Amino acid sequence: MNNKRLLFLSMVALTLCIGVIIGTIVSGGVKATFEQKPATIVIPDPVSLSNAFSQIAAQLDPAVVKIQVEVAPQTTRTRQNSRGQFGLPPDLFGFGAPDPKDRGGIATGTGFIVDKSGYIMTNHHVIDRASKITVFTSDDSRYTAKIIGSDEGTDLGLIKIDGDHDFSVAKFGNSDAVKVGDWVLAIGSPFGFDHTVTTGIISAKGRDNSMEQFGAAQANRGLQRFLQTDAAINPGNSGGPLVNMAGEVVGINTAIVSGTDSFAGLGFALPSNTAVKVYNQLAQHGKMTRGSIGIQYKAESDPDVLESYGIKGTKEAIFIENVYPGTPAAKAGLQANDIITEINGVKVTKGNQLQDTILDSAIGSTIRLGFSRDGKQQSVSVQVGDRAEVLSDDATASNVPNGRGPGGGRGPKEAPTQSKLGLQVQSIPAQMSRQFNGLTGVEVTGVDDKSIADDAGFQEGMVITGVVQNARTQEIANIADFRRVEAQLKAGTATFLVKVPDSYDAILRLPVKVK
Repeated sequence: MNNKRLLFLSMVALTLCIGVIIGTIVSGGVKATFEQKPATIVIPDPVSLSNAFSQIAAQLDPAVVKIQVEVAPQTTRTRQNSRGQFGLPPDLFGFGAPDPKDRGGIATGTGFIVDKSGYIMTNHHVIDRASKITVFTSDDSRYTAKIIGSDEGTDLGLIKIDGDHDFSVAKFGNSDAVKVGDWVLAIGSPFGFDHTVTTGIISAKGRDNSMEQFGAAQANRGLQRFLQTDAAINPGNSGGPLVNMAGEVVGINTAIVSGTDSFAGLGFALPSNTAVKVYNQLAQHGKMTRGSIGIQYKAESDPDVLESYGIKGTKEAIFIENVYPGTPAAKAGLQANDIITEINGVKVTKGNQLQDTILDSAIGSTIRLGFSRDGKQQSVSVQVGDRAEVLSDDATASNVPNGRGPGGGRGPKEAPTQSKLGLQVQSIPAQMSRQFNGLTGVEVTGVDDKSIADDAGFQEGMVITGVVQNARTQEIANIADFRRVEAQLKAGTATFLVKVPDSYDAILRLPVKVK
């Protein structure tokens, strides 16, 4: 009995001892946990995980310069807002309505060195009206620059600085190789923050400045076919390089489309291939010379219009809209409404094919044009003239109307003639014809609702000058011609040639479904 009690007490004592030992260990562990200090964070060695952009930026930086311009005051507003919402940087002369910048001041832009002797490419609008140009390089050196040449047509300018050493230069790439979706970098001085690098992609190609959004002057249309990018371009970026992932310049940042004059996702750069052509002439001759034959043209893609002219096997054709008197085209016998089909034996269907060939042709050289007239294929040799002379104000003045259109200077109104197409037309009064350089045709004075003419888009004030059906063109000079031609229309598509108020210059082609 005593032995059992002794054993029991021994077990209790052992249990208590074990409990004390475990409690001590747990208590010490908890205390240690609360008293543990955080580990020291070590800054890792500078290893870049993706350094492609930074390498390109470092490679180009010495060649990119900031341009500061002292702008001469402009007492008479000689430039118009030819670009509409096409946002040229507002710190660079603010095209449009008169503003305080016309009093002169300081403006900034960007450029990049293209020759080790100090030739710098930038935008025309950066150096236009400049009384003094100062260039700041990446090492904070400053130089006074002189203008070598400038081309308003492509908005490209060339300036030069002199130094006692060779300058770092930017390398050009081939902009024809650029594809939509390619990565690019824009380098410049937005809002004066020089050597700023932004990235994005090529979001579109071939944005022709003939598009309405650009509002380019007639003489400059088609000379710029921009690369579109979403790399941020802001005021001060103008003239800076747009660079591909090989570190090559593929564009010259020129402008933005924005409702706020700041970046809104649409930036435009002149392709490097165009810039190089202009640069070579500016560097050698101080000016840009282009070829011209003295026509206005339009690329027509409406299938109904093409059907009327008997055009098959192509989705687009080049129509001559106007031939300026006394120009090479006029001397060669080309006429409005002719369809250009070939140039120097090469088939052409797009306007830029025709224009680029003529622009790049040597002054005084001869080109061979194939064209269709009334469904018959013909060809003619045309001597290329200097665009500046061929399209000068004096050369084209006879084709510029000197009035405001119907409603001013017209004689007594005659009773309108009713058409089965739903048109009311009348002869053009003699006084109005004289006012618009011998304009002939019949004027639309009314359009019946829901008529064939209404569906085709006829409007009051239009002047009908001819009709094309089955590749046959019939001119309309008066009411008698209109009645005769309308009576001969067959079921199918006919294209009416019309001119619109305020210009009565370019031809508008309206396809009409004749029943």
